[in-house]
Amino acid sequence: MRAVLLAAGEGKRLWSHFKRPKPLVPLLGLPLIERNILILRECGIKDFVIVTGCYVDEIRGHLGNGERLGVKIKYLHNADWKLGNGSSAYAFHKEYQQDEKFILMMSDHIFALDLIKSFIVRAKDIKEDELLLAADRRLEEVYDLEECTKIKHKGNLAVELGKGLQDFNAVDCGLFIGTGGLLEALSKSIAGGAYALTDAVNLMAKDGKVKLHFIEHFWIDVDDYKSYKQAERLLLKSLVPPKDGIVSRLINRKVSLRITKLLAPTGITPNQITFISFLTAAASAVSFALASPIVGGLLAQFTSMLDGVDGEIARLKFLKSKYGEMFDSILDRYGDFLIIVGMAYSWYSTTGQVAALLVGAAALMGAPMSMLFKEKYRNVFEQPFISEVHDGIMRYFAANRDVRLFIIMLGGIFNLLPATLILLAVITHLQTFYRLYNVRKLSQ
Repeated sequence: MRAVLLAAGEGKRLWSHFKRPKPLVPLLGLPLIERNILILRECGIKDFVIVTGCYVDEIRGHLGNGERLGVKIKYLHNADWKLGNGSSAYAFHKEYQQDEKFILMMSDHIFALDLIKSFIVRAKDIKEDELLLAADRRLEEVYDLEECTKIKHKGNLAVELGKGLQDFNAVDCGLFIGTGGLLEALSKSIAGGAYALTDAVNLMAKDGKVKLHFIEHFWIDVDDYKSYKQAERLLLKSLVPPKDGIVSRLINRKVSLRITKLLAPTGITPNQITFISFLTAAASAVSFALASPIVGGLLAQFTSMLDGVDGEIARLKFLKSKYGEMFDSILDRYGDFLIIVGMAYSWYSTTGQVAALLVGAAALMGAPMSMLFKEKYRNVFEQPFISEVHDGIMRYFAANRDVRLFIIMLGGIFNLLPATLILLAVITHLQTFYRLYNVRKLSQ
């Protein structure tokens, strides 16, 4: 499918804060319209038609032909953009191809990736004279409900839409899969002097031609500065993966998300952050080796926090890559190795005890086991291993990287390096054996 993005309006409410066209307002490092292009690209959409109006030169100048973003962009200018968004949507009839289904989206609405993916799957259910509309019936969760276009529906069919509708049970998310039927309805409504997109949708709704897809993920219309800040919060919250360990979820993310918010507008890449995290781990190891356990412990914990930032930036700005995932995993292992070696060296150089070398070796052996097990589990069972789900009672004794580095921080602060290394060796191997036991039961 092709995607049609409406970017014709003036967007006065954000002008006072950003002094630029609303589609080009940056949100955590990406302009609104660019974020929508990239999220659709993630769903396999590569051909775009952008309908311009008020800021045609600025938008074309920024996006160009789309090559920089890995897509193709064609522009349609709507000289009558002031009449309403229906006239802008109808501009696509010049490019429409017979029996084509297309995505129609407002350039200033933000959607979760999973929302878009699940919506596109529904395209196969739409006939040539129908329309699919993303709707949210979780009314208690809708941001600024008063400003939303309301929907009265019966089952999965829209009955009526309107901003001032009093009897409603869902709201319009501003995301459509259109057909020739929508363009015909737009032509009729415009001929009758009704220029809003909602007017055409209501014509189709009267004939039972507007199907609804009820969404389950976040979305927001970035209409003013308050909704802009809410969009920031929703995007940052969406960066936290379900597989997060307990320390990462309760401590690290509270810091890493702040760092991500600060770095998002810059040009720093996820791989650069990964390397900085590794250097922090190396500094932690040196601090331990030089008998500065407090500094070593604090740097180890900061390493853990930075370890989340690279992935957050990658997801936030659509910079994920297979190489980046490998690079992060390998440098994490090297970083862990250096920190444990630094701790064992400090213990041995202070006491001369051979136990320091033996315990250090055991801790080194156990350190990569959690990640190795998860990777093998994903390959063998074709699903991710989530500690909160699969570890049972052992999730409270987790040996994930965030937990290990947190223990190392405590060991450094209280100068208990021998006890810390012993604990690391015990919990990493105990967790591995426990997981192996559970997998053996699953395989029988």
